[in-house]
Amino acid sequence: MLEKNIWRAMAGRLAVTTDNDERRQAPFEIASRNMHRDRITSSTAAHSRRLLVALTLVLLGCNSMGPSAGAQTYPARPVKLFVPLAPGGPADTTARIFASALADGIGQNVLVENRAGASGVVGTEAVVKSPPDGYTLLFGSSSVFAVNPAVLKDLRFDIRKDIKLIGLISHTDVVLVVKNGSELRSLSDVIRISKAAPGKLSYGSSGTGGIIHLTHELFHLEAGISLVHIPFRGGGPAVIGILSGDADMGFMDIGTIIPHIKSGKLVPLAIASAKRSPQLPEVPTVIELGLARVEARSWYGLAAPAGIPADAMQKLEAATGRIAASPAFHASLEKVGLQPLMMTPSETAAFIEADLVKWARVATAARIEIDK
Repeated sequence: MLEKNIWRAMAGRLAVTTDNDERRQAPFEIASRNMHRDRITSSTAAHSRRLLVALTLVLLGCNSMGPSAGAQTYPARPVKLFVPLAPGGPADTTARIFASALADGIGQNVLVENRAGASGVVGTEAVVKSPPDGYTLLFGSSSVFAVNPAVLKDLRFDIRKDIKLIGLISHTDVVLVVKNGSELRSLSDVIRISKAAPGKLSYGSSGTGGIIHLTHELFHLEAGISLVHIPFRGGGPAVIGILSGDADMGFMDIGTIIPHIKSGKLVPLAIASAKRSPQLPEVPTVIELGLARVEARSWYGLAAPAGIPADAMQKLEAATGRIAASPAFHASLEKVGLQPLMMTPSETAAFIEADLVKWARVATAARIEIDK
């Protein structure tokens, strides 16, 4: 019995000792775990601080390089130049001469793309709807910029608000011609016969509502006469119509008609310009012959969608100005019957506005209104 009690006492003391030892060891283990966790946390925090410092240095380095380091300088890729008229015509020919010079001027390819249709409306709308980033440009004519708004109904764009004109490029005078051998030997003959026999004489144009059609209507309004209009499907067919006798006369672009004048097949009667043409210096102007407000010319200009970035606009304006002043560019234009057209931005704006107002007046007076 005594032996059993001794063993129980020893077992109890051993149990108490073990429990106490475990309780004494617990704080050490907890502290050890805490220290380990603290080392991990400290290491993570240090790593995060190092990463933050590195990122800060990178950002400071980028800022010190200036804004151009993070953005591409215009133009960073090829530029598209839309011609809203048919290939092979005066606008297309001029656009391709200009595109080559512009590519050299801005150091980037300029790709000419014809988007003909609806008297230039299709190509113009395509440019208006394109992103205004300077990479889609419009090479338009006086018909596109000034005549279409006067004669076409329900245009889906406003030429004054949706298009930003960069600069004028070139122009060609408009000359009244007749077939060699015609009874019409002067502008006075045209006016005299038209008044004596209204409806006897006819004229051909490149189509209803174009610059040639409206030039004739302006002439009729100022001279007080009326000629029969025969619209052809383009300038080329109109010239053939005059040569064949289907039309008695026609105002035509000098660039289109000059080969036939030099060959003697067509005879020029007068030029619808404020001054004589250097290509036909012997031909009088309509203004010289007494009709002070009969002035018209086909002109060509470069434009972009409204909202084009300022840096792109400045570069294109500068390049266009240099091209317009280049003797080599002048020589290229003269070969196709064109002349350079150089104006300041304010002169350009005034010129366009005057044309818009003039052709709107003529279209209204002549009751010309066309559905697209």
